[in-house]
Amino acid sequence: MPRLDAERVALFRSLGIAVASIDRTIDIELVEQFDLPLTWFDVMTALQRGGGSLRVNELRAVLDEIPSSLSRRLDRIEEAGWVTRKPTPSGDDRRAVTVTLTKRGRLLWRDANVVYRRGVQHHFAMHLSTTDIGALQRVLGKW
Repeated sequence: MPRLDAERVALFRSLGIAVASIDRTIDIELVEQFDLPLTWFDVMTALQRGGGSLRVNELRAVLDEIPSSLSRRLDRIEEAGWVTRKPTPSGDDRRAVTVTLTKRGRLLWRDANVVYRRGVQHHFAMHLSTTDIGALQRVLGKW
């Protein structure tokens, strides 16, 4: 295993700063156009990828989220009318809840996804060569 040196620490910090900066920029764009924070968009994206519905524990795992933070976020997204939460019929766990995108939520996600993808292209992807993409895939594929 390589020794942790100043270069590796600096690369780690630079990666975190770059991702945070791009996230902030895309968050601003989503809020300005749709009053939709990026963290809410992330929840809706996970639900969309899950076929429109996921159990809360599945959603928490996909987002790698702390349960209490996700619960508060879901409260606000539900108040906005973009998701619903309903008990999951399950013999084992009566506390199980399924989160589902509403029709309004699906339509909002579809429109916001265009802005999100445009932001990723403009603030990230257009700056990468084919070689960069391969290198990032190799590095990130280790997790």
